[in-house]
Amino acid sequence: MKVTIKDIAKEAGVSITTVSRVLNNKPDVSDNTKEEVQKVINRLGYNPNGVARGLVLKKTYTIGLIIPDISNPFFPEVARGIEDKAKELGYSVIFCNTDNNKEEEREAIELMRSKQVDGMILSLSIGNKEELHKLAKANFPVVQIDRKIPEVELPAVTINNKTSAYQITSYLIELGHTKLAHIAGDLATKTARDRLSGFRQAIDEFGLEYSDNWVLKGDYSKESGYKLMTTLLEQSQRPTAVFMANDLMAIGAYGAVFDSGLKVPEDISIVGHDDIDIASAIRPGLTTIMQPKYKLGMTAAEILIKRINESNFIGDDVILKPKLQIRSSTKEWQANA
Repeated sequence: MKVTIKDIAKEAGVSITTVSRVLNNKPDVSDNTKEEVQKVINRLGYNPNGVARGLVLKKTYTIGLIIPDISNPFFPEVARGIEDKAKELGYSVIFCNTDNNKEEEREAIELMRSKQVDGMILSLSIGNKEELHKLAKANFPVVQIDRKIPEVELPAVTINNKTSAYQITSYLIELGHTKLAHIAGDLATKTARDRLSGFRQAIDEFGLEYSDNWVLKGDYSKESGYKLMTTLLEQSQRPTAVFMANDLMAIGAYGAVFDSGLKVPEDISIVGHDDIDIASAIRPGLTTIMQPKYKLGMTAAEILIKRINESNFIGDDVILKPKLQIRSSTKEWQANA
């Protein structure tokens, strides 16, 4: 037998009106009541007619998610956090992958609007700042994630990438490394620019020499990590440690080092950023920066859905705290080593 709102109300000990208000996310219901009603809904397996509900409320109860690279293990964990929180709050998620392409980012936004999603969580390149301005001007609910575009009045959920890059570069310097290189991510993104900035800040503050030959521009892919690490290793003078802008490129760098007949960390130390699952599984384990990926997603979804349901709520930027994760890909370095 199909579960009805009346069944929910009876089981929860509240009125039918209260159940209706909970289902429609109305503000005049206490948090405790909402929680108790939601538990009963989940336990009885109540499934409202989403189409009819959407027609009445002029909502689709869907949100759009636009991410740059689903093959990067960083993003599926973020997406899982978004989906879990959205499901908890009665929403479903439509997903688009843009392959770090500005034109595909714009097309994804148009697609989401055509699907009449109630809001979007997105991670865009700086070149599409104007697209975000348009969404903000239209008062369309949007939350940026991972990549915050400056000078756009839309909330973002990120970490401080300059600080995290400074932290891991400083760690290498404290191990005795003075010849440091950086293989950057896609510099069309603020994330990559901030990590490069943090690397440079550490180099400057510790009084080391900054070499343009040891700062190469990648694109966050494993292939670019392999190719650019090979370029570094072929130079007449090579660095003793390399900060890769993400773990996927670090994995590519491992391959280049091994194929050159060298070892990590005996011949060269490698660090990454993000702490994707494979970072702890490969050998040697990768020293990296742990981002709270699942929490990034959950937080972004929570803010977005609150923006959707409360017209006066804008939302502030949320900056989550990363953590240095030390493993076996780094070692102390002595000048005569």
